[in-house]
Amino acid sequence: RASFSCNMALNGSKQHWVPVTKSWRLNERHYGALQGYNKDTAYRELGLDQELVMQMRRSYDVRPPRMNDDHPYWHGNDRRYRKLSKEQLEASRAESLKDTADRIMPYYNSIIGPALRSGNKCLVVSHANTIRTLIKNIDGISDEDIKGMSIPTGIPLLYRLDKDLRPVCPVTELEFRYMVEPKGYTWGTDMEHGFNGVYLGDLERLQDIQRKRDTSNRNWQRIILYNIAKELQEDGNSVKFGGKHENAKDMSKLDRAGVVKTHGHSESPFPKDLNRKFVFETRQLWFKLHEKMQCPDYGNMLLLVRMKDELEHRMYHRRQRFLTFAGYEELVNKLHLDAEGHVVEPFVALSERQDREERQKLYVESIAQGLEEESLIR
Repeated sequence: RASFSCNMALNGSKQHWVPVTKSWRLNERHYGALQGYNKDTAYRELGLDQELVMQMRRSYDVRPPRMNDDHPYWHGNDRRYRKLSKEQLEASRAESLKDTADRIMPYYNSIIGPALRSGNKCLVVSHANTIRTLIKNIDGISDEDIKGMSIPTGIPLLYRLDKDLRPVCPVTELEFRYMVEPKGYTWGTDMEHGFNGVYLGDLERLQDIQRKRDTSNRNWQRIILYNIAKELQEDGNSVKFGGKHENAKDMSKLDRAGVVKTHGHSESPFPKDLNRKFVFETRQLWFKLHEKMQCPDYGNMLLLVRMKDELEHRMYHRRQRFLTFAGYEELVNKLHLDAEGHVVEPFVALSERQDREERQKLYVESIAQGLEEESLIR
């Protein structure tokens, strides 16, 4: 697919004469035993935990199960990979995003970097995780922030680099040095996370892609919340109420949240045959969630943060001691819908950004620093 896309781009721009360098190092991340399966149903077909599969897909250093020689997509016998060493072939049986970086960055440093330093413009045509890896290393984005970054398919992404191959702010130099209006789109939080790329394309299509990614990320967090309650259920941490139990009055407080139904395209992680009358202690749910969020991978997830706040509100303000599985499911689905558009940041036009004064300040500081370095050299 990357080869076809490259040829189409060169032919469409009437530059089919431009030399093309191909390398296996720019291949998409290898998903091991998950290769060839639908990403939304692989956990079911392979009998894996759904949360674990999502973690394999989105986290930076978690590998999927290794691919064996009898896998229909095993590439060990493909003549295109004959020149790979035994170690390289073994490493390609399953890759995390970190493994993908170990494969790609030597190519970037030895081929792409020197070409850029020679004054060339380079078109890198590859795949989402490959590009995500390059972005992480070019921009110096943290392991935590890169998990939330998605790469829209088929949308050109432009980077401008300085003489040291460090990324240049996509707006600052155009706006204050060349006095031209910047074109393209980026995330509203790009400066916060250090993202310096610019997407060139149709804004409506970009926003549609981000909406789908936002839904996918929120679904992942719903799965995590479901598994927290499922673990409590399997541990037998429930409360049984008798007809004249002294705490029976708490049953009236169990499920005051209104019934919330999910959209048709958004499949709930809660199975249909679930025992929705199962009763939890609210504080047990809170402690289980708090324990989960101590891990850096989960600490900043929006739905988990909001669920923790909601449980605290119910415990301390509403004095709600118990919650049924049905009530918990409704609460998870409500948080899921309320967070729509907030898990994955939408795109904004560069010309409409509101941080002009901050960008101008950074530009002036960069000029001053450059003049200072030049004076020291002389």
